[in-house]
Parts: sequence; C-alpha cells; structure tokens
Amino acid sequence: MRYARLLALSLLLSFSPALFAREGSANVSSACATLEFMAKMVSLNAMLPADFDDVGEMNIMVDALAELNQLACQPVILTGYRRGNSYYGNGSLISNDLYHKAWYFPNGQLFMTEPGVDTTIYYPNGRIMAYHWMHGDQALFWPNGAMATNYFRAYDETWYYPDGNIITYEAGYAGGRWFYPFQRLDGGVGQEVISSNWGIEDEGFTFLNFTNQGQLFTARERIRRKLIFDDIDLLDVPGVLLIITRLYQAVDTAKQFAPADVNITGAPF
Repeated sequence: MRYARLLALSLLLSFSPALFAREGSANVSSACATLEFMAKMVSLNAMLPADFDDVGEMNIMVDALAELNQLACQPVILTGYRRGNSYYGNGSLISNDLYHKAWYFPNGQLFMTEPGVDTTIYYPNGRIMAYHWMHGDQALFWPNGAMATNYFRAYDETWYYPDGNIITYEAGYAGGRWFYPFQRLDGGVGQEVISSNWGIEDEGFTFLNFTNQGQLFTARERIRRKLIFDDIDLLDVPGVLLIITRLYQAVDTAKQFAPADVNITGAPF
C-alpha cells in the first residue's frame, strides 16, 4: 500500500502544473533559438544571394521573422492569455498554444508543428530549413532552397554559400580553412581564402579593402579579439559568417534576435 501511495504521488507530481509550465517554457526557448538561427540564415542569403535569388523576397522574410520574434520571443513574461491567444497585427494566428502547438508566420505559412520536438522547420517562403531540426546529423538548407550542409552541428563537415561556393570543409574546427564566396583575386585557381587557420589567435587572415575608386585590394591582418573562436563557436557557421560580414560594415538584422549576445555565435539545441 505504501508503494502504491508513493507511485500515485510521483505520477501526480509528474503532471503538476508547475512542471508542465517549465516544460512549456523550455519549448518556447527552443523555438525562439530556432527563430534566431533562421534569422542568421535569411540575413546571409539576402546579403550573399545566388544569381537568381529574389532579394526582395528575402527582405520580406526578415520582416516576418522580426514580427514573430517581437510577439512570441521578446516579452519578458509569457502570460497564460498570450500563450493561448497569439495573433499578428494582420489578424492571422501565431499559435493556439505557444507551449505545445504549431507556430505560424504572418502569411499563414507553418513555422513548426510543435516547439521543442524533432520536427520539420519551414521558412516564411514555404521552403524547408531542416527536415529533422533536433538531429545534428541532418541536412540544412538556405532560404533559396540550396543546401547549406549535409550534417548540421557536426564537426569537420563542409558548408556551402547560397550560390554553391564553399564556406569551409572543416566546420567546428579551430584552425580550419575558410573561404570568401568568390575566386582568387590573384587569378589563381580556387576561391579566395579568408584564413588557413581561422579562429586561432595571432594567425593571419585576408582582409578586403577598397580604394576611393571602388577597386578591391587585400591586406594581411591578425586574428584577435572577437575573431578568436573555439571549436564549438565554429559549429555555428552562419553566426561566424555574420561576424565576418560585419568587418565590412554590412548591415543585417540578426542582432535584434539576441540583443544580449555579443557575437551571436552558438547554435541552438
């Protein structure tokens, strides 16, 4: 009888509102981390488009992500009313239950079927970002549909730019070789190298410069401060790429999704 009472108590606790709420809050955090990562992917695709990409469509997606972020991820407290009554300014549904039900974008496109579970993740344009987001051994795609990598969150894997050029053959490896998305400026074969020892303090990297006439030339600089990365940092290839584009004052909106994060690296889990 004593063991029966203990079993009943443990079952009661396992379904307590407090525990259920904590689980739901963790689900929202997972969904918002996914949204942050998607913002990096969309921002980069807009800045570094392939030949036939619609940059206007990319900018519309950025606005959709920003609105979802503002309404579902930025509130300090997610009240019970907001959790179950989430709508955009245009009247379309965000979610019937932000803890456990599907999330949608302002245009009605599905974002995910349920937060915090292994599910397919969609961009606002309907293309798939990942078929199995919670698995690190799955392919990841850019908003234009091109493959970004065969194995997300995996070490020593190849990543590609939206136009198919190589980013790196060695994701998650400090000291690997990273490339710019264009051919060598000296006329040699292959892409221009950012660094052959990327992320390692005091190693060299190729910095791009422009004359007043707009002519491109390069200089060798040292890797220091925010350009020093460890292996975990370098798993988040889009986050690191955004730091590189910011070296050249390229404007992106990805920072607004993690206002307290200095360099926005760190892939969500």
